Amino acid sequence: MAKWEINPWVEFQNMRDEILRFLEDKKDIVSTSLVHVLWKPKADVYETLDALVIEVELPGVTEKKIGLEVKGREVRIYGERRLEKDVQGTEYHLLERSYGPFARKFLLPDYVDVNQSSAKFKNGVLVIAFPKIKQSAQPIKIVVTEE
Repeated sequence: MAKWEINPWVEFQNMRDEILRFLEDKKDIVSTSLVHVLWKPKADVYETLDALVIEVELPGVTEKKIGLEVKGREVRIYGERRLEKDVQGTEYHLLERSYGPFARKFLLPDYVDVNQSSAKFKNGVLVIAFPKIKQSAQPIKIVVTEE
């Protein structure tokens, strides 16, 4: 079997891309007991008729390694994914997946009820739902007076 040679320019470009991605996403970094955030999981945020939903991809992360906090109108998701394939004699030819501490932060709109939120973790996807606050069905009467 032929041994792959590492191209330093490719490795430098990969490192550069990671640094640029990290700096671009700096505004989403939270410092909740994490000293360094090494990667940012992908997320989808969407609305249904009844809720605002945040879905975050966390493959390879166990439920126990996920932190989820809501402070005011801010949702913080953080944790760590470890590289657990450290077998003696292993030589990696390619390592593209991100490992280490991660974090995401989202600002919630005023029309969701953070106290009634729910979270589920299944198949490596964290799904957080924030129900919308129900508006009064009764019309509001405004009294017009003359000056």
